[in-house]
Amino acid sequence: MKHSPLFLLPLLWLSCTEAPVARPDGFMRIGLPNTQAYAPLSEAAPFGVDINAEAKVMVKEVLTEEGTEQAREGEYWLDIVYPSILSTVQFTYKPVDNNLEALVRDAQQLAYKHTVKASGMREQFFEYKDKKVFGLYYELSGASATTTQFYATDSTEHFLRGVLYHYSPPNADSLAPVTQFMREEILQMISTLNWTHAP
Repeated sequence: MKHSPLFLLPLLWLSCTEAPVARPDGFMRIGLPNTQAYAPLSEAAPFGVDINAEAKVMVKEVLTEEGTEQAREGEYWLDIVYPSILSTVQFTYKPVDNNLEALVRDAQQLAYKHTVKASGMREQFFEYKDKKVFGLYYELSGASATTTQFYATDSTEHFLRGVLYHYSPPNADSLAPVTQFMREEILQMISTLNWTHAP
């Protein structure tokens, strides 16, 4: 027992060889949904898309026009929710009735409102002539409330706007895997988008 402090000295000497290094805060690992199974939208909507099997569909009640009690004729609202990653794609469908220019202008203005917080924006035109689907896809970077938006139309009857929302603080670094996953999901939806004549 008399020599026990001597045994501790080499251990203390070995434990102090490296200077301590500050480590950045870590983030939890995000388990992304499986991308192997997609199914057509089962709701009776005026459009069809293929959605991830792990996503949930929520049809929303269309609100009345501001200042009146009239329902917004022909509109259809739908959310595709990804509960495991706290993300939602909100769809707003409106029929085209000699108002395509106004619908496109509104969609573009809503996308550009987010550039105040965004550090950048990328636009990409898309078209699927065989299905009469034409539109514009937006990617925003930085601390914007939405990172991805799009609108699509056939230019005569149908107009659809989609917006991605994450239900967490807009920390671009920690949300990067979710944002990339959701952008691929939205591109999948756009590529499978078709027009129907359901209510």
